[in-house]
Amino acid sequence: MRIERRHTTQGQSPYAGIEFRLTTSEIRNPDGSVVFKMDGVEVPAEWSQVASDVLAQKYFRKAGVAARLKKVEEESVPSFLWRSVPDTEALAALPEKERYVSELSSKQVFDRLAGCWTYCCLLYTS
Repeated sequence: MRIERRHTTQGQSPYAGIEFRLTTSEIRNPDGSVVFKMDGVEVPAEWSQVASDVLAQKYFRKAGVAARLKKVEEESVPSFLWRSVPDTEALAALPEKERYVSELSSKQVFDRLAGCWTYCCLLYTS
């Protein structure tokens, strides 16, 4: 199967033409108490606060994301689709509380979802 490049430029990040901003996502009870709060959420600048909140509250992996990853080379799979695994050596160099974190950027979610879909399509069309 051959897929033609349409919306990106080879050698550039797919996010090169998109402006991003940092925001805070928060849910409050009717009494004003905070149910959920996440600071430093990176989203496309044009997104509404509601869209940012939905991403942070529903799609971010909240814990257990290794702060340092390495790619695993897979035969017959393009390098941009190689899966990532925790880099145990790099993690060991970090303080224990910083080794596993939450996703904070929409880019992480986009990469995770697009990678999964593309990888599955590649496997099932081969």
